[in-house]
Amino acid sequence: MRIDGSLPMNPTDLQQKRDEVKTQDFENLLQQAKENNDEKKLMDACKQFEAVFVNMLLKNMRNTIPDGGFIEKSYQREVFEGMLDEKLAEQIAGGQGIGLARQMYNQMARSLKVNSVQDEE
Repeated sequence: MRIDGSLPMNPTDLQQKRDEVKTQDFENLLQQAKENNDEKKLMDACKQFEAVFVNMLLKNMRNTIPDGGFIEKSYQREVFEGMLDEKLAEQIAGGQGIGLARQMYNQMARSLKVNSVQDEE
């Protein structure tokens, strides 16, 4: 394994790269659901979107906490908190979530059904 300076060193850069990958994964999953008229993949895509949204909420809430306190701010702490927020968001969206995935699914499932009826005609 070769380590060079091409890796992003800033936690914000790392989070942006992860968000870009998750956005691309979401778009791919959504496209597959539309092409195959697969409602399970559609729900998975909606939950994945909700996880990204909840992650953004957690990250922004964490940014409101003033610096200082018991544990001082460091690169390692920022990376840990970013990963923690990401996993918490996945767990929240994987369960009942905040309701965003269900609402998106209901709206998009209607359009899938309309498209499949039009394709059959």
